Amino acid sequence: MKCIAAWILCLCYLPLLAQKPSISNTSYKSWELLFNYNITDDGKYVWYTYGSEVTGSTLVVRAINGDDKKIFTGVREAAFAPDNKHLIFISEKGLGILSLGGSEVEYLPGVNNFILPEEGNGEWLKAQYGDTLLVRNLRSGRQAYYPDALPGYFNRQGTVLVLHIRDCLIWMDLQNKQQRQIATKKNIGNITFDHTGTRLVFTSGDAAAAEVHYYSKDMDSARVLVSPRKRDFPPTNGMLQFSQDDRLLFFKVARKKEATAQDSTIITDKLRLWDYRDARLRSQQAPDPYGPFSAVVPVSGGNVIQLENIDSSICGIPGKRFAIVCNVTNEEDAYWNPRQIPGHDLISLSDGSRRNITRSPQQAFQICLSPAERFVTWFDTQSKHYFSYEISTGITRDISAGILNSLVDTHISRKEVLPYGMAGWLANDTRVLVYDEFDIWQLDPAGKLPPLNITNEYGRQQKTTMRIVYSQELPTLKLNTPLLITCLDSTRFNGFTYIKAGANAVISPPAMEPCVYHFPALAVHEPPPPVKAQKADVYLLQHQSATQAPNLVTTTDFRHFRRLSDIQPQQGFNWLQASLVRWSITDSLTGTGILYKPEDFDSTKKYPVIFHYYEEKSKGLFLFPSVGLSTGDLNISWYVSNGYLVFIPDIYRPTGQSGAAILNTVVSAAKYLSSLPYVNGQKMGLQGHSFGGYETNYLITHTNLFAAAQASAAPADLFGLHGGTGFGGRSYHYISEVGQLNQGATPWEDPQAYLQGSPVLSVSQVTTPLLLMHNKEDGAVPFSQSVALFTALRRLGKPVWLLEYEGEGHVLFDPGCLLDFNMKQQEFFDYYLKDKAFPTWMRR
Repeated sequence: MKCIAAWILCLCYLPLLAQKPSISNTSYKSWELLFNYNITDDGKYVWYTYGSEVTGSTLVVRAINGDDKKIFTGVREAAFAPDNKHLIFISEKGLGILSLGGSEVEYLPGVNNFILPEEGNGEWLKAQYGDTLLVRNLRSGRQAYYPDALPGYFNRQGTVLVLHIRDCLIWMDLQNKQQRQIATKKNIGNITFDHTGTRLVFTSGDAAAAEVHYYSKDMDSARVLVSPRKRDFPPTNGMLQFSQDDRLLFFKVARKKEATAQDSTIITDKLRLWDYRDARLRSQQAPDPYGPFSAVVPVSGGNVIQLENIDSSICGIPGKRFAIVCNVTNEEDAYWNPRQIPGHDLISLSDGSRRNITRSPQQAFQICLSPAERFVTWFDTQSKHYFSYEISTGITRDISAGILNSLVDTHISRKEVLPYGMAGWLANDTRVLVYDEFDIWQLDPAGKLPPLNITNEYGRQQKTTMRIVYSQELPTLKLNTPLLITCLDSTRFNGFTYIKAGANAVISPPAMEPCVYHFPALAVHEPPPPVKAQKADVYLLQHQSATQAPNLVTTTDFRHFRRLSDIQPQQGFNWLQASLVRWSITDSLTGTGILYKPEDFDSTKKYPVIFHYYEEKSKGLFLFPSVGLSTGDLNISWYVSNGYLVFIPDIYRPTGQSGAAILNTVVSAAKYLSSLPYVNGQKMGLQGHSFGGYETNYLITHTNLFAAAQASAAPADLFGLHGGTGFGGRSYHYISEVGQLNQGATPWEDPQAYLQGSPVLSVSQVTTPLLLMHNKEDGAVPFSQSVALFTALRRLGKPVWLLEYEGEGHVLFDPGCLLDFNMKQQEFFDYYLKDKAFPTWMRR
């Protein structure tokens, strides 16, 4: 009987023994995550690095099929040679060279960097060994050393290496084992190969009056292509770039600075005069009248054509025959000042002649030159249609007039007009592809064929957003070529399918999963597109979810995936779980949000909940949360791991009704969650940063539902904010009226909207204790905004604290400040939402 009792007692203690620790403020230091990765061109091997601040970086190289796998610690960077036979990496032992499939690693001690050609046979490598350049033949193992050499330059093909030794440039033909000194010049820089790898250009001389030189492999030495002599706008030592056909060279010029007579009317140089006729505020940085400006010259020699000046600048990437230039304006004022709407000209790169394409009041967004230079296209923000300009005929056409679905993002909660965007062009400019909310449309830039929905309305019918994965490849693709499509549905599942570039009568349903592989603009640091092996149909990509850390998988069909890594730091901690929640905001409006619960969630307990928000975040349901210290917002993983629920509602705000929409969304969500048996409706908190902080400030001045609130770097007075400056001295008019604050009018046109939207004017209603964080060096939201709210609440005797960190800005960077803020925020919420001890720093 005693044995049975002891056995039962042991069972009771098992949960306590197996309980995982909570995330702490130092967990991130040893939190191992995936870093970088790549796949060989033949699709047979992959490498990846992972690690943490404490453990350092570990390199894993492994065969996709088979058991060959090797691990190296202390590795910073790695790369496969183009021959698919070698892996090169930098470790604590120096430069490592591994033959794939073998076991031996050759180390070159003291070498801490390397460069491989982008393409070629993978025969060559160069590295810096102190002040000596090392060049190695990977195939033979032979090495050559060049003392006093600066880092050399491979052409893309790996057939030429240019050495820069002292003031000399040496052209090394790696195939024929020949070398030639091609130039002896002072201050050589900007060495740039053309696309064929047989020619190069470089600058020399003074930074503000440089020479541009040109060399071809059939020449004895480089020649001067552009001289600074007798030029009002001489070349600078800025970046050089060949046109796609290598016939033109783009470079930078700058106006000579000359001494100017001092204005006798100026009494003091400390005066800055603000004039109502100025295009910009004096607090903004004006364009430099001296440049630099873009120019172009034929590589065969000829006249220099200056493409830019103080009044005009290039838009997009120049072509082989044309470039688009626009007049320089203060475009942020264009919504109220038509004179600031830029017009666009097409400029000939052969003779500099111009023809006008758009002019005010037409507002062209995302204007671009088509790859084959047959058309110019843009989105018109007034008609909300796409237009094309046919270069050969000069005809402008509305090419999206037949599309009934909106091409404008209606979920951004702003008055500004932003299209869902252009995917790109098909080969020879035959078609251009654009997006609506769900689907992909094919437009005929010549206007002969009506718009075609190439996803056949599948996206709209299934409430699934469909986007092209490799849009950069479209200009090489013809009609009916397969396109890889990534999909995100209304449940936030992610998956892939293929369609044709053209009509698709039937869409193969994507294989959707509760995870994230890749979807564009899903988050600030979105998972990158799949990496394709150059010479095989094998893809390497990330897989993650809220409960599974990012890891690598491979696939050949985007329906079946094979896991290659298993990095799961969260398994050692009480992690979290995430679910999508929908509730009624009003009878006709449904809210959407993410609810995070602890991994050890117990439905019989009552949990405090913190509401965290910005605009729309629910699309990130399956993103793996960070454990790093918060720079001003909420460390979700810490709070959930330590016994909180965190809820993130999407907030949509009609123009001029931001405050009411914020209040209705969060309060309705709070009431819904309070009805759940495991939510403590008396212990609910609020937290937001920047605009999210404004939402926090607004909420506490309009409801007493919440027990504590923390706002970082947040607006509080919309009148003062509208008249102030931020983001580099720019006026806050745009952000206030049509941007994120979305008031829809000026304060003098609709003062009531600004009265209702300013939390500082309703401080007498506040009952929620508030912790503010704001810093004087904030260049986005003026520090005075939080000071205004703090001093008002202080005067009324309301519980409020303000954390100000010296030398910090809109977000925190200093490690000590980060830790201090996180600890104080946690102690604040722990006191008000968990009844823990009153923090010492909050006492008198």
